[in-house]
Amino acid sequence: MKKKSIMFSLASTALLAPALLANHVLADGTTADEMPPVSRTEITANPATVETDKDVVILHTNDVHGRIVEEKNRNGETTVIGDAKLAAVLEEESAKTDQHTLVVDAGDAFQGLPISNSSKGEERAKILNEMNYDAMAVGNHEFDFGLGEVKKYKEILNFPLLSTNTYINGARLFEAYTIVDKDKTVKGDEFVVIGVTTPETATKTHPKNVEGVEFRDPVDEVNKVIAEIEAKAAAVGAEYKNYVILAHLGVDSTTPVAWRGSTLAEALAANEVLKGKRVVVIDGHSHTVESKPYGTNVTYNQTGSYLHNVGKVTYKTKDLLGNPTQITAKSVTNTVPNAKIEALVKQIKDKYDAENAKVVVENSPVELSGDRENVRVRETNLGNIVADALYDYGQTGFAHKSHLAVTNGGGLRETIAKDKPITKGSIIAVLPFGNIISQITVTGQNIQDMFTKSLGSILQVDQDGKPVLDQNGQPLLEASGGFLQISGAKVYYDTNLPAEKRVLGIEIKDPETGKYEPLDLTKTYYLATNDFLAAGGDGYTMLGGAREEGPSMDEVFADFLKTAKLEDYADVNPNRRTISISQADYEKMLQQGKDENPNEDLPNPGGVELPSRRNRGPVAKPAVYGAQANQMTYAAPKASALATATATAKSSSKNALPETGSKDSALLSIFGASLALLGLAGMKKTEDK
Repeated sequence: MKKKSIMFSLASTALLAPALLANHVLADGTTADEMPPVSRTEITANPATVETDKDVVILHTNDVHGRIVEEKNRNGETTVIGDAKLAAVLEEESAKTDQHTLVVDAGDAFQGLPISNSSKGEERAKILNEMNYDAMAVGNHEFDFGLGEVKKYKEILNFPLLSTNTYINGARLFEAYTIVDKDKTVKGDEFVVIGVTTPETATKTHPKNVEGVEFRDPVDEVNKVIAEIEAKAAAVGAEYKNYVILAHLGVDSTTPVAWRGSTLAEALAANEVLKGKRVVVIDGHSHTVESKPYGTNVTYNQTGSYLHNVGKVTYKTKDLLGNPTQITAKSVTNTVPNAKIEALVKQIKDKYDAENAKVVVENSPVELSGDRENVRVRETNLGNIVADALYDYGQTGFAHKSHLAVTNGGGLRETIAKDKPITKGSIIAVLPFGNIISQITVTGQNIQDMFTKSLGSILQVDQDGKPVLDQNGQPLLEASGGFLQISGAKVYYDTNLPAEKRVLGIEIKDPETGKYEPLDLTKTYYLATNDFLAAGGDGYTMLGGAREEGPSMDEVFADFLKTAKLEDYADVNPNRRTISISQADYEKMLQQGKDENPNEDLPNPGGVELPSRRNRGPVAKPAVYGAQANQMTYAAPKASALATATATAKSSSKNALPETGSKDSALLSIFGASLALLGLAGMKKTEDK
């Protein structure tokens, strides 16, 4: 940011800030003066006392996702800290008299495990009140139980939920910031704490939960609030030296660059207003453990997820950069839990266990893998069986039989263990979001676009920058919650190709004959899925056609498990539905299929355990084979995801989100060669998570 523009911004804000802050109204009609004292934002003159010489310690958590209960490994070592030991750690640090201690959270605190979901996160919110948190950022999953529940969190918590960039009808839904003063007799120990939420929330929770909610550009909004605070402080003779930015943004490579926590940290390091001040970015969302300095005064820290760690940033006297560390779960194995929190956790657990102990399957002969780094990357046995449950219901549960079923890997949250009973609780652990099954009417083109998006993630690389390969020697996709697990379809793809050309061919199962036929782009199909995707979640905006709805997914899955032959799902990564294959091998298989029966022109690669061509009967010639250049019907995508997302967010458009994988040939003919060039450039951009 240029110095002249900053001075202009500060000057104009200084004139307006007192009036704006004095009359600030939240989106739900609450004025700042009506907020509880702990949440009220006050900017007053600093007391005329000496500056503190104590250390400053910031303790922080992020992406806990309902890990209320401590977990241990077979060696007795703590692997998930749990709330009772978390309370003990926070209490021990806060009791130290040689430091000022701030306790904060960077979002996604309430939703996750069924034990927390059973109360929609409300019981965990009550636990957090006993831990003396100072502030929390709003994460995308805070919206998972609906907008009304988010507002209820605000009522339950005795500390503020913060988000500077979340708006309804032009007003902020949450407080943008709070000022924490640990000792009012000491000058210089105040913390300005600002919250910011990922704009990915519009597709990383159910779209109906954020109807009318707008997520503005994170960097712009944070810098705007900093300018307001500094202007107001100057007007009353105050000075703030400590800024804590609670960011639920993350550093995923699949997140648009403009929306990453690292981008925010870089922008804050370049902000002249913050020169000479301590700035720490406490981040979440990407579930990574990362610590890094930016410039001379910005410290970035993220502590992973699921209470595997507690983050700690320590500032020695007059240091501008903090020392970020992690308090690991293993290190607190022998820590005595906080007795009060332990009793609360036990009460919650006993009630939950009684409700969810009902056995659905006496014993699972196989492990069904819900590992995040597997189910979001490629076909898995858990994804197959859940999709099969949706497909099976779709044959009788709607007015029309479903042709295929899909569910997003990000919605599968737990592994089903081998040689153990499958209970109601373990099913809910796999499907914790309370989604219902939906059937939507789609075209073949919608299906083509859907799978293009599903397979459009960037590729994984190792620490040397080399591609990580799957079991077939093909480059492995980066984990994406939008990766689709499927039933009733076969999709052949090559990750060596550009994202928009990876889909080599698609076959759809005919529900009447049971035979697979090539996708017809002009045909109407019936797609069974969850209501999250049906509403355009995870950026699947090509869906959203006429819809029928059914029961909850966990109910459908439980019913299917009772009769399913689980031994059929023994292969963790079957590669028989979403089929990773090189284009060269695919074309060889096409030729092999022609040689077997020259009257058929349908792709049917061998070597992937597909039905024999000779037993399938004559079928129509497919309309398109995506990766064959001489048969391509794809158009270039719209402008790059990042360019679209940034421009939309800055213009304050509702639900501004990157559109990944869009293919619209009509745009090229309407807008001409210039837009085509822009679209081609956009092919190489990183897609959303």
